[in-house]
Amino acid sequence: MKHVFFYPWVGSCYDSGINGKKIMIMGHVHVCGGCDNCGDLANRGGCADFTINTVEKYIKWRETGEVPSVEYKGWLKTYLNFAKSFFGYEPDVQEERNILWNKILFYNYVQTSVPEWNVKPKKMDYKNSQRPFIDVINEYEPDVVFVWGRDAYNNAPTGGTCEKPVIFENTKAERYIYTLNSGKQCTMIKIHHPSMCFSYPKWHEIIKSVIGTV
Repeated sequence: MKHVFFYPWVGSCYDSGINGKKIMIMGHVHVCGGCDNCGDLANRGGCADFTINTVEKYIKWRETGEVPSVEYKGWLKTYLNFAKSFFGYEPDVQEERNILWNKILFYNYVQTSVPEWNVKPKKMDYKNSQRPFIDVINEYEPDVVFVWGRDAYNNAPTGGTCEKPVIFENTKAERYIYTLNSGKQCTMIKIHHPSMCFSYPKWHEIIKSVIGTV
């Protein structure tokens, strides 16, 4: 993954999968006041673990109630909203860790941070994130990639094929299929970003229809 700036979180049991499927969750972008070297592969240093550290801080918050900083408060609920959509209810802490985080890969699409949550990445940032994304899915070969929101989904690389969306009632999840270097197919599915206006019961039905009951 020589083109990846923010390394993904890879659960200890990722290779075992969930119901026989390797699952990747893809967020949008990190928020960081940052430095001038963001995205510079030669100078990533400790920033390479930003995504990994974010997931670990979330898990610690779930286990201890400790909020890492004021800036994290809203984002912690974003991850919890996704966990609720995954299970269909709010799981207990150990259940969440063992059945979800230990078994999935979490990756943020944009490989440079933004200074504030309401600042969008530049077009070039999205474009420069395409190669790293392809590196990640070819290395870890997920069967399914659940993408948080339209910005990451719509700016992901082309070259695959659009499929019929997954539909539950009036909720629709678009699908796009990549053929990996190994010949395996990887299905990317767009779900609503869990940071706001998120109906987790409906998205649970979408997720369940793709990977089965967890």
